Amino acid sequence: LGFVVGEVAMSWLAGWTSNDGAAFAQDEADALKLRGALSVVPEEEGPEAPQPAAKSSSSPLSALLSVGEECVTEGELAKLLEKKPSTFRLYDGFEPSGRMHIAQGVFKAMNVNKCTDAGGTFVFWVADWFALMNDKMGGDLEKIRDVGKYLVEVWRAAGMRMDRVEFRWASTEITTQAAWYWPFCLDVARRFTLARLVKCCQIMGRGEDSLTAAQILYPLMQCTDIFFLKADICQLGVDQRKVNMLARDYCDAAGVKTKPVILSHHMLFGLKKGQAKMSKSDPDSAVFMEDSRDDVSRKISNAYCDRHDLAMNPCLDYVRHIIFAPPDATFHVHFGEAGGAVGERKKKTFWSADEVEAALRDGSLTADELKEGLAEALNELLEPVRRHFADNKDAADLVARVRSYKREKVVPKPPSSASVSSLESRKQALKDALREGGAKTTDFCGGAFDDANNRLLETEEKTNVRVVFAPPPSARPKLSDAIRVALEILAKATQEEEEQVLLVFGDWSAIALDACAGDAKATASATALFALSVRALVETLGGGKKATFGVLRQSDLILKRPSDYWIDVIHAGRFFALKDVVAASRGEEQQNDPDDDKDDGIAASKEPRTGPVVAALLRVADCAATCASSVSASPLNTLARQKLPSLRSPDDLDQSNAFFSTRLQPPLTAAELAAGAVDDSEDRDFFVLTDAKDAVKRKIKRAYCKPGDVDFNPCLSFADLLLRFHLLPAVHIKRSPENGGDAVYDDVRALRADFQQEKIHPGDLKPAIAAALADTLFAGLAAAIHDPSNKLTKSHHAVLKAFLKKQAKASSSSSAKK
Repeated sequence: LGFVVGEVAMSWLAGWTSNDGAAFAQDEADALKLRGALSVVPEEEGPEAPQPAAKSSSSPLSALLSVGEECVTEGELAKLLEKKPSTFRLYDGFEPSGRMHIAQGVFKAMNVNKCTDAGGTFVFWVADWFALMNDKMGGDLEKIRDVGKYLVEVWRAAGMRMDRVEFRWASTEITTQAAWYWPFCLDVARRFTLARLVKCCQIMGRGEDSLTAAQILYPLMQCTDIFFLKADICQLGVDQRKVNMLARDYCDAAGVKTKPVILSHHMLFGLKKGQAKMSKSDPDSAVFMEDSRDDVSRKISNAYCDRHDLAMNPCLDYVRHIIFAPPDATFHVHFGEAGGAVGERKKKTFWSADEVEAALRDGSLTADELKEGLAEALNELLEPVRRHFADNKDAADLVARVRSYKREKVVPKPPSSASVSSLESRKQALKDALREGGAKTTDFCGGAFDDANNRLLETEEKTNVRVVFAPPPSARPKLSDAIRVALEILAKATQEEEEQVLLVFGDWSAIALDACAGDAKATASATALFALSVRALVETLGGGKKATFGVLRQSDLILKRPSDYWIDVIHAGRFFALKDVVAASRGEEQQNDPDDDKDDGIAASKEPRTGPVVAALLRVADCAATCASSVSASPLNTLARQKLPSLRSPDDLDQSNAFFSTRLQPPLTAAELAAGAVDDSEDRDFFVLTDAKDAVKRKIKRAYCKPGDVDFNPCLSFADLLLRFHLLPAVHIKRSPENGGDAVYDDVRALRADFQQEKIHPGDLKPAIAAALADTLFAGLAAAIHDPSNKLTKSHHAVLKAFLKKQAKASSSSSAKK
């Protein structure tokens, strides 16, 4: 599925101006003919009713309002035209998903011409990736691209004036500007609940229960497109209103002052009774742009047209929104016996849709007469398009292919078997990321991982890569998280094969998860300090051995192959039901720490949010992009293994942190929470990597340590850690002779047994554990991240300090408003 859409698109566009002179002249003549049909009153034959006075030219505001059935808001549109009378940008996206009906063709061409005549530039977003997400053309990108080129060719033939029209291919634009597009898209994801996004998914015609995870990406990307294209006006159909309103809601959430104006056009009725809109899956529900004259006549002849049901009359709808869309348009109807010679029949000219509706209502115009006149008018509009596709060989071949796709029995490609690039290509991208992206990691980690990254670069292809994923970054990074990661890195490699370890930081996933409130600087500094801390802990817990693991940021990996990476994400989304990804993301949050501090941004909510769903899909793509052979056991990694059968989870990784408590205080019980208790133990609940010795002693002194309780006892957990990894030969507990004298424990089981029998008092255990932690774990951490001579780490601390101060101020302001 690898592709370079940009070159294809540009070569196609170039072909428009490189045809031979005769063909080009004929194309231009057809276009001019259609433009004339759209804007000039044809010469009448025979007696005519008096012609009304000519309509006055409309203002840009009224011209634009005539395009939309709804405008949100008209006042904002007026201000926009005052500020940018000739530089405003309008946007519409189209998903290449099949043949083009007349509303999408002629109706759209008319509206675009109105918008550009009013001073705007119209940008079409060719949403080939969206079609892939929606499983159009069986998920075949080659066919999707063909359909996209066909739609562009139809508009050209239909008289759309191209001098102020841009066509932008989503895959090309997103790939070349991935560093802007995807972080913004992830920022949209972090600001909305899942329920809000599910509402938008109705634009894809899918029920909530049948949604795949990929379909959540659709409205996120469509919202991002609006800002990416710098659109001032969203000029789409009313069926896209919900996702357009999502963009305006994003402005409120992100503090963006200028919102996009929504100018939604009418959706034409289907030709059959009760069809509120046309359906591409029902050929007789609409007139298509390449229909023959006979096809048009047959469809209109069979169309629903009850003079007693004017509100849902598709024939009147076509007359109002297509025939009378151009300024000064007219509609001609012949009276007399049907099939008689035109010269022998009387002709009446209607000057407005209201006049046609009134005539049909009072019976002076029959349904058959209306249909005959409508079919003739539509055929006149479509004739230049037919000629273009008949006379232009490239265009004829193109439409033939598109028609063949509709005749094929489309069998969607199984997402599980989809491979966007070979393993060799992935490995090369990984090496490039380690070489170039790793250098960036080295820059903010002070060169600490140069040797390990180089070792990964030099390994032979048979070498397995164990990937360890760091937790989301935090401005208050927890010791327990760093220990868990260090223990994963230290776990025994498989005996039969050589294995290298790569620690991956999900800096873009962090945006979706609202870590560090989406602040890029805080995320980078938190990542750097965490990486250096893990390196120190690996050496401390590993008995002084030098750290032998590489480090890579997710963003550096993505930007080496952005197109393939995000297609991996899309395929992962197509593979999984939304509900399954939601369950996995919830499980991951609970495993990391159900009582984690929410230090960073949007308030925690019981309602599922969109960001974790997107982050889960990114995890699957990360496993593929890193060529991982094994990962630890976690809900998200389990999800990845379902998509990537070759990915394994060795048993030696599964229990690496099972014995280690993550809290210094027990979480609040359900009853306490129900009674309104607030967990305000943030400062004393856990150790952070930046704790100094006095903070360690203070927190241990306040730590939960109930006499005789060994089920939840942080002090015993730390004693276990200290003895298991030989950081201490033994735990020395100092007591006065009257209290039993000093005690020495080199086995945590004996210490646990004596504590359970209350032979050891908490007041004696705590000082021993506090001193041991300060002299071992925290001494190593201080050397790694608190070196006063290291300007780089000092800078990271300063960034996080300023970030926390900013967050505290924002929280205080929010509380004051409440």
